[in-house]
Amino acid sequence: MSFSNTVDQAMLDYFLTTYTTLYAGYSTTTPTKAGANVSEPAGETGYTRIEVTDFARTDSEIDNDAEIVFPEATGDQGTATYAILYDASSGGNMLWFGALSASKAVSTGDVPRFPAGDFNLTMS
Repeated sequence: MSFSNTVDQAMLDYFLTTYTTLYAGYSTTTPTKAGANVSEPAGETGYTRIEVTDFARTDSEIDNDAEIVFPEATGDQGTATYAILYDASSGGNMLWFGALSASKAVSTGDVPRFPAGDFNLTMS
């Protein structure tokens, strides 16, 4: 059984009021729902999670209102396959993950980004 749209929307609203500051990242492996098997690129390659405060709910989905831009890669970071969302800039709890619509090899000089409206959180 699935929750109704009303319940989905209430849960997403609660999520947004509970977590006012979130941190976006990406993984080169497939995370598990328990938060295991996340492989974020190494910090010495220029990778860091990005603080995100501009989210809004529309219907049963939360989207980023502003572009999320990561620092320029100073080394090869592997192929990003999943977007992830945490409650801390390092460590912390993984709150959400989702497969990218297209994987992206992040090489030296690349500036990974999620355009506004492309970092979508949905109930499933």
